[in-house]
Amino acid sequence: MVRDALPAAAAALLVFAFGVFQALAANVAPDLFIYRLGSQLGLRAQNPYDTATVRSAVVEQFPELNTGPAPLGENCGFFLPPSAVVEFAPFALLPWPDAKLLWAVVNGLAAFAVARVVTLVRPAGQPTGPDLVRMLVPFALVLNFLTLAVVLVGQTTLVAAGCVVAGLVAFGRGWNVAGAVLWALPFVKPHVALPLLPLAWLLGGWKRAAGVLLVVGGLNLLGATFVGGTPLFLLDYVKQAGAGHQAVAFNRAELAYEMTSWNRLLYLASGERVLVEQTAATMLLSYAVGFGLVGLRCVASRTRPSEAWALAMAAALAVVCPQVLGYELLGLVLAVPWVRDLFAAGRHGWGLTAVLLLGVQLVPFPTMQALGIEWHRPGGAMAFALVVLCGPLRPGLTPSPP
Repeated sequence: MVRDALPAAAAALLVFAFGVFQALAANVAPDLFIYRLGSQLGLRAQNPYDTATVRSAVVEQFPELNTGPAPLGENCGFFLPPSAVVEFAPFALLPWPDAKLLWAVVNGLAAFAVARVVTLVRPAGQPTGPDLVRMLVPFALVLNFLTLAVVLVGQTTLVAAGCVVAGLVAFGRGWNVAGAVLWALPFVKPHVALPLLPLAWLLGGWKRAAGVLLVVGGLNLLGATFVGGTPLFLLDYVKQAGAGHQAVAFNRAELAYEMTSWNRLLYLASGERVLVEQTAATMLLSYAVGFGLVGLRCVASRTRPSEAWALAMAAALAVVCPQVLGYELLGLVLAVPWVRDLFAAGRHGWGLTAVLLLGVQLVPFPTMQALGIEWHRPGGAMAFALVVLCGPLRPGLTPSPP
């Protein structure tokens, strides 16, 4: 067991070292700076959603990013739910240099969990693959352009994916409270984490889903109390959520070339004639369509999907249904157990297709743009979602009734 974990530990150590080097040698992690600032303001009972305050601090800390056609100082803000005030409190209580070092530690731990994802929900007696594959996969998962970019800017995707993996391990060992807390943490971005609720229900019953939802609600009520002095501040947040978010160029389907969602693909496929900027209502409708298709697929096949397929489907929906940027593609590492099962079952066509579609997302946008391809983010994400939806629900396993 310990020997099997060595490649993942080595890969995670390299991610940690990268984070430490960047923390000490460069002025990086603007997103983490904003999240930490929002938590600081909230803990002081100040409004973290005051965009002017946040932008002023960002310009002061990152003057080099306040240039070009979309300066960061004019395209940022704290848009996370009140739970973020609580979740980023450990960083808010530290000086900025120390907060960056703590972020390196957290990302290193998350990288270890993600690098071990290939061992998740494995059928009894099924090996994880050839020795060489077991050694290389952990490095491929966490030492790539996308993962290092997430660490560099201070985004949450690696940590969120690590929480999902660690939560699955906790649930599997009967540590249900720890699992619920770990699965609640990714809801700092609720529009991305939403598929975790039906996934929790499918894998562990309604009590598991209710436990996750209870922790999410508790964190938000506590954060709302810090910010507004009352849990009812959460209602104020819900009313204004999205308005400032759409004012940021990076968050608009028309302008965000790294966006992965269906509406960005529609915009490009229509020759930039059909533009849909998502609201909370359209996001929920998008998920309703996605969940409906998943339900129809399971009913039509008269098969209960494997845990690995359910993980892959949840990850795919999280990058196609909501309006998100390319950083969230890192969440597709949760599809690795399903890809593993495809190869183990001899479904090499499906497996190679999945690997190709996942691999193309690791190519930087400028590289694809130089080839005249500007749709590989949303196009690849949609294609992968369709491959999972139409692919084997229980590769290598005896079908069981729903």
